[in-house]
Amino acid sequence: KIENWWAVLKTWMKQRIIEFDTVRECVDAAFKKCPNVCA
Repeated sequence: KIENWWAVLKTWMKQRIIEFDTVRECVDAAFKKCPNVCA
């Protein structure tokens, strides 16, 4: 199940990466967007 989510996250990051200065900021934003990801 986590692999499927990771594939979606990578796709989302590829579309959004230009909007962020670093990958870390992009990942942080993704986690803020999906707070239930660790549940």
